[in-house]
Amino acid sequence: MLLIVLGFTLPLFVFEIAFRMFGPDWLDLRMREISLNENVFFDTDYGWPIECNEIGCYKFVPNSEFLVSTNEYSHSVHIGSDGYRLNGNRISDFRKTIPFVGDSFTFGVGVEDHQTFVSILERDSNNRYLNIGIPGNSIVQQIDIVKKRHDDLGRPNEYVFVFFLGNDFQNILESRLLAPGTYSNNIDLEDEEVDYYPTVSNNFSILATINQFVIDNRFLRELYTVQWLRHKVLILVNQSNADLMDPIFLMMRKDKEYLSESKSIFVDELRRLDDLADALDFQYAFLIVPDRHQIDSDLLKIRMDYYGIDSEDIDYMLPNNVLSILLDEHQITYIDPTECMKTQDNVNELFYILDNHLTVKGHATMAKCVGNSINDKLE
Repeated sequence: MLLIVLGFTLPLFVFEIAFRMFGPDWLDLRMREISLNENVFFDTDYGWPIECNEIGCYKFVPNSEFLVSTNEYSHSVHIGSDGYRLNGNRISDFRKTIPFVGDSFTFGVGVEDHQTFVSILERDSNNRYLNIGIPGNSIVQQIDIVKKRHDDLGRPNEYVFVFFLGNDFQNILESRLLAPGTYSNNIDLEDEEVDYYPTVSNNFSILATINQFVIDNRFLRELYTVQWLRHKVLILVNQSNADLMDPIFLMMRKDKEYLSESKSIFVDELRRLDDLADALDFQYAFLIVPDRHQIDSDLLKIRMDYYGIDSEDIDYMLPNNVLSILLDEHQITYIDPTECMKTQDNVNELFYILDNHLTVKGHATMAKCVGNSINDKLE
């Protein structure tokens, strides 16, 4: 029996040492993520003091203060009397007020009040910028927020909508799928097992159970050998068209058309936004935030290896090109800092490793790359 145990464990021990010393880059990255002991996918906002109604969450509790903390960052947030995040600037003389509408990237998860790109841009502008970002939403909810809050915000005549390429196309599609009356294919609304992720076409419940067991077991998840085996299973699953990967890779795929339905819904939302702008008499522009894989070529290569995607099947600018065509067709002003951010030094320091939000340096770089353009376009 002892010989059998040794015959089984000794090769595993050898493999473990080999992977730790000579493992591929994607395995090193995976283990760094695991070492942070987090499983965060834009859910850092749980329990925040926020006000919601039938349209969703639309503002924070006025004059509140709270702490945002993960293993990657810890910072405080201060909310003003009108229910939006303060910029930390003392602005007394300004030409006009322009709200920035967006999700957690606009809000600034991961940085202090004065470190958000909205705050930095305000300091170099003659305008007053309001950060009304609400984590977890997309243009679908943002239009409703503007409609509800326009009077409270002083009826501004300009807005900036911030679009995060990493998951906003996906969120738009999910918002439509989860909206009342939009379900198809006899989906049971009471079924808690329904998977609303529209790109997953196969059911791998057994593998999902095993994967969750590994994630929950601290000893197993920290073994390089286990993560290497998990990767091989992931490759096989993705080859069967399950496409279990970060949403941005679904959007960058040239060999599969995942953007078509999101594009259609986005156009519908642009029409709704145009109608609201006409009714409330305001103009608007879009500010694009790239995903980290679009500006960090090394990280992109590592993730492609991890997901088993060929380089010829990826166009990192495909989401930008699709979005710019749609905005041009509707004659909407927009600013895209992707290429500028891609050329900066140490691009691997612009986003947090696991949480995927912009770091302090990322917000500063974002502001640097859009500063002159946004001031010109909003004057």
